[in-house]
Amino acid sequence: MNYKENNYSEEDTIDLRTLFRMFLKHKWWFIITVIVVAVLGFFYVSRTPALYEARYKFSLKDDFVQDDYLQYSDSHEKFISNQSAFIQAEEVPLILKTDLIFRALEDIPEVDDYKVYIDSSWIKIDLDEDTSVFDLKVKNPDEKLAKEIGLKLIESLGEQIKNQDIEIFDNTLAMIGEDIKKIEEENSYFEEKISEIEKEINSMYSEMESSGATGAKQIEYEIMKKNGEVLLYEEKIIDNENEIRKLNDLYQEFTDRKAAVDNRIELLTEEPRITVENSRVINSIVVILLSILTGIIVVLGVNYIYKLKSQKD
Repeated sequence: MNYKENNYSEEDTIDLRTLFRMFLKHKWWFIITVIVVAVLGFFYVSRTPALYEARYKFSLKDDFVQDDYLQYSDSHEKFISNQSAFIQAEEVPLILKTDLIFRALEDIPEVDDYKVYIDSSWIKIDLDEDTSVFDLKVKNPDEKLAKEIGLKLIESLGEQIKNQDIEIFDNTLAMIGEDIKKIEEENSYFEEKISEIEKEINSMYSEMESSGATGAKQIEYEIMKKNGEVLLYEEKIIDNENEIRKLNDLYQEFTDRKAAVDNRIELLTEEPRITVENSRVINSIVVILLSILTGIIVVLGVNYIYKLKSQKD
C-alpha cells in the first residue's frame, strides 16, 4: 500500500513538473492570449452599461367594487350593469401599457421621450396567480431613474383607476337623476289629468242639477267612474313619490360614496428591491478567468501541435 501511494506521489510531481515546463516553454503564447482576450473582454465590459432593476410590489383593492358599489333591486338592472366597468386585476397589465399611464413620465426631467418606454423590455409587470398582487420591474442604467419611473407609473395607474371609478359614480348619478326626472314628469302628467277630470266632475254636477231623475243617475254613475280614475292617478302619484324618495336617498348615498373614492392601488413595499445586471465588477472577474482559461487552452493546443511535428520529424 505504501509503495503505491509513493508511486502516485512521484507521478503527480513529474506531471506537475512537465506541465510547468510546457507553460514555461510556451509562455509567450499564454501571455499574449491572456492579454488579447482580456483587452477585448474589458472593452466589451466598458461598452456594456450596468442595468439596475427596481422591483415594486403593489396590489389592487378589488373589494371596493363589492363593498362600495351598492347593489340595486331588479328594477335597476341597468345600474348593476355599470358595475362591470370597474377595473379588475387582470386588466391592470394592459392598462399599464397605455400612453395615458406613461405620459406621467414627462414629469421626470431625465426622461426625454416617454413613448420609448411604452413597449420597452425594460418595463415588465406580472400578476401573481389567483391574487391581486403585482410585480412591477423597471430596468435602467441609472438606479435612481429606475426607482422614479416605477413609482411614477404606479402613481399614474392609481390616479387613472381612481378617475375611472369616479366616472362610474358620475354615470350612475346621471342615470338616477334621469330616472327621477322621468318620474317627476310622469307625476306632472298625472296631476294634469286629475285636474282635467275634476273639472269634468264639477261640470257634471252642474249638469245633474238641471237633469231629471234618470239623467241624474246616469251622470252620478259617470262621476263615480271619474272619481275612480282620479284615485288610480293619485295611487300612481303616491307610488312614484315613494320611488323618488328612494332614488333621492340613493343619489345622496352615491354622492357621498363618490366623495370617498380613494386610490385602489396599495404599495406593498416602501423601497423597491434592487438587483444589478451586467455588473462591471462581476463581468471583470469573468473576463479575467476567461482570459486565463483561454490562455491555458491555447498553450495545450500549441504544445500538441509541436508534439505532432516532432513525431513526424
